[in-house]
Amino acid sequence: MFAISNDELEKASRIEKSIKCELCGKRHKVKYGKREDKATGECVEDKMLAFYNCGSESYLCGINGKGI
Repeated sequence: MFAISNDELEKASRIEKSIKCELCGKRHKVKYGKREDKATGECVEDKMLAFYNCGSESYLCGINGKGI
């Protein structure tokens, strides 16, 4: 478990399209979660949670468009 305050998120920079991995040193594409659009029923990208994959593992790297 971890905690991030609203104040910390406000001060954080916007998330980029790719992120440098602290584990392997390479850049990885930032991906986003998906949700169902209530109006259309389609699956759409949601900027609430951002993550990247390094090998077979996924890592959280952003919340609500801000890097963590």
